[in-house]
Amino acid sequence: MNSGLRHPAKGAGGPPLLLLHGFLGHPGAWDAVLAALPHHGPVWCPWLPGHGPAPAEPATWAATVEAIAAALPPGALLAGYSLGARLALGAALARPGAAHATLLVGGHVGLADAGERAERAALDAGRAAALRHDLGAFVADWEALPLFASQHRLAPALQARQRAARLAHDAQALAWAFEVAGLACMPDYRPALANTTQRLHWLTGGEDIRFSRLAASVVRPPRLTHELAPGAGHNLLLEAPEAVAAALLRLADEAA
Repeated sequence: MNSGLRHPAKGAGGPPLLLLHGFLGHPGAWDAVLAALPHHGPVWCPWLPGHGPAPAEPATWAATVEAIAAALPPGALLAGYSLGARLALGAALARPGAAHATLLVGGHVGLADAGERAERAALDAGRAAALRHDLGAFVADWEALPLFASQHRLAPALQARQRAARLAHDAQALAWAFEVAGLACMPDYRPALANTTQRLHWLTGGEDIRFSRLAASVVRPPRLTHELAPGAGHNLLLEAPEAVAAALLRLADEAA
């Protein structure tokens, strides 16, 4: 795993945290969540491959999730948002027990239909090509996706900071996210979820209908659980950091 931001324990401490940002994101995307936590253990927010200074490697989905699992300190809580949530889920299932619990913020569980997978592979190939051609135009189109419509209600300054961070990436390296870690590359984890004993908790925005339905479809209490953050969309790190912090605190309390 690549370098990123490290934060010392805060207040009463707690288990170590490994926090994964989303596509076009950066380690500082977790800052508002950490600020909302009254206490936490030592935190590591690494750069995902292809983002910021991180090289576009490993070259396979399996190697990437294994590297994440291998980087977990004993007893750690693992959390990820969107792309980071998909990778966190893969890591938790690849090496059972590596994480005490995993928080999946807006996380997918994989595509079950071969036709849908082929369609997504073609879509992501086109996105990778568009990204390499013109990062600015790609970011503008990405931000206009219906998935992110709720973010248009946020303060213009907050949206501008997010856009500036996105435009600071290297377009060639970012294509890794589609070509190695795209949804078409992710296994269908439903069969594994039906039998796992891992502690997995999905958190989705109340306005993020698609991802909320996905999470609800795999709920199996008390190990696999799901909750909604009312009035928010897909990017809860940006739209509802207090809800993400509250979910982390509950998982940390389970670890105590």
